[in-house]
Amino acid sequence: MTEARTKQSVLPVVEIDVGPCINCSLCRRACPTEAINYFSTGHRTHVVDKELCIGCDICVKLCPVDCIHLDTEYTPNLEKLAFAKDKARARAKRVRVVMTARRERAHRAKEKVHA
Repeated sequence: MTEARTKQSVLPVVEIDVGPCINCSLCRRACPTEAINYFSTGHRTHVVDKELCIGCDICVKLCPVDCIHLDTEYTPNLEKLAFAKDKARARAKRVRVVMTARRERAHRAKEKVHA
């Protein structure tokens, strides 16, 4: 794969502008790779581990104060990016399993009520 093609297929990672951040944690809770961490070091701060960020843009869309932006200058390590994507896929699979189990329980409960 050529370097130009590799750069095109890699999504930019995000960074958080801590000034306007209200520390609502929506970004951290939604991140499929757990790339956003919370630190309390005098000033509460959310920080992106760029090696785990897959550029999915979920946090950018959820941020109520628009303080999360794409960092187009950062070039991720492709091995670490592949690891992060695998981690996101595993999380998505766990969420699907949980959601399917919840739907099945709700369906059984509904059938029980109507029986």
